[in-house]
Amino acid sequence: MDGYISQHLNIGFETLRLSSAGLVGWSGTLLSKEGDRQGSGLRLRTAKPVTGSMLKASLKFRTDSLYGDMTTSRTEYIFGLNTRVENRNCSGQSPDVPPTNVRYTYGPQRAYIHNRDLGYGFEIDIDAYIYTAWRANEYGSPAWIKPRDEAPEHSGSTVHCHIDTVDTGERKIIFGQTARRVITKNTSRRDLELTSESESDGWYIDAPAAWLKLHPPPEQGAYLILTVGNKRDDYRFTESGERETGFPILVLRKHRPYFRDQDGVVRSHEHLHRDEVTEFSEAPLDPDVFIPPRDFKRVMQLGGSVRHTLSERLRLRWEMLKDRHLRARLW
Repeated sequence: MDGYISQHLNIGFETLRLSSAGLVGWSGTLLSKEGDRQGSGLRLRTAKPVTGSMLKASLKFRTDSLYGDMTTSRTEYIFGLNTRVENRNCSGQSPDVPPTNVRYTYGPQRAYIHNRDLGYGFEIDIDAYIYTAWRANEYGSPAWIKPRDEAPEHSGSTVHCHIDTVDTGERKIIFGQTARRVITKNTSRRDLELTSESESDGWYIDAPAAWLKLHPPPEQGAYLILTVGNKRDDYRFTESGERETGFPILVLRKHRPYFRDQDGVVRSHEHLHRDEVTEFSEAPLDPDVFIPPRDFKRVMQLGGSVRHTLSERLRLRWEMLKDRHLRARLW
C-alpha cells in the first residue's frame, strides 16, 4: 500500500494508518496545497526511487504510548511489502463525566498481518491459538469489499490550516543513528473561528529502507483530510518550514480542539499523547513471522469482535471453502 504510516486504528476490516508529521486527516481525497481535488484514495507517489534493497529490507520496532494516563504498546514488523502489528486493545470505564479514576481493561494479544506476497490478510489471537484469514486487496481489506466512491457535498465553509515546522538544530544519537529535534505546530480555523491548535515535539531519524518502501514521503503540497458526514468543507493550506518526513523515535503531542456547547459558549480541552520507540532493529526477519503458526486453527471470527451480519458470515464461509488449500500454500 502506498503512503500509510505510524499509528494504526482498526475499524472493522479497514486499517487506517496515520502520519506522525503534517497529517491533517483522511477522507479518501488527495488535495493540493490550494485545496483542489486531485484524485481519490490513499495513494501518494514516492519522492525517492525504490531500490532493490528496499524490496526485502526488514524492520522491527516497539512503540510505547501514553494517552492521558492510558498506557499501550505495539510492535511492528516489516519485511519487504509484508507487515505485522502486535498489540492489545484497551478500553477505559469511569462513572464520572468528565471521566476520572478511569479503570482500563486490556484485551488479548492480537497480531494483524498483511502478507502481500500471498495476497492475504490474517488476524491472530496469540493466546487462543486461532486466526482468521481473507484474500486481501492492496490495502489489506477483504478483496470482495468494494470501496464506495461517493463525492460529499460542499458545506460552503472553508477551513484554513497553517503548519509551521521548525528544526531546532538539536541532535543526539538514538539507536546508533543521529536524531534531529523538530517541532511542528498546526492551527485550523473554520471560516474565521478557531477550531483547533496542536503541537508535536519530536525526535526523528532518517527513514529506514523498509519503512520508506511502505511509507514514502508525500509530495510537496499534498495533504490528507478527514471528512465526517455527507458534507465536506473546502480546505486551504499554508505552511512555513520544511515538512518532517523522517522516522519518529520520540514524539510528544498536544492537541486542543475548540467547540461550542449547547449554549453557544466556546470550550476547549487539551489532549496529551506520547509515543516512544523503545526497541529498534533492522536485522533480517524470518518470513514465517508473516503467516499464522502451523498449529493455530483457522476460525471465521475471533472472540470479542462485533458479530458479523448474516451476509458477512455467509461470505466468509464461502471464502473459507474456496481457501481449503490455503494451509498448503502457507506451510
